[in-house]
Amino acid sequence: MPIVRFIREGRDVKCRTGENLREIALREGMQLYGFKGSIGNCGGCGQCITCFVSIESENQGALSPVTEIEKIKLKNRPHTWRLACQSIVKSSVVVLTRPQSPPANSEKLIEDALIKGLPK
Repeated sequence: MPIVRFIREGRDVKCRTGENLREIALREGMQLYGFKGSIGNCGGCGQCITCFVSIESENQGALSPVTEIEKIKLKNRPHTWRLACQSIVKSSVVVLTRPQSPPANSEKLIEDALIKGLPK
């Protein structure tokens, strides 16, 4: 079973291969959205771009390929950002939720999360 390591929340969550990243985050009670997204998200259709996350794993194949919607909506965003609603988990992955407002110690949190290693 893949593990999704949520950096900000300090949690590892087991999931099934093929699960949607947004659904995993919401099911586990993660604060996926900032204020704007919490009051006006599109419900997972890829239209509002409020569920973006930063994928910090070195395994680029951990999620489904970037969708056409993501290519358009995230055009001017960092290449590590994905829309959680458009991302299907294929193998274990390290995720930073709400990367637009990272915690002050985000570099250390990311480093620590990556050092632990993940199951394949």
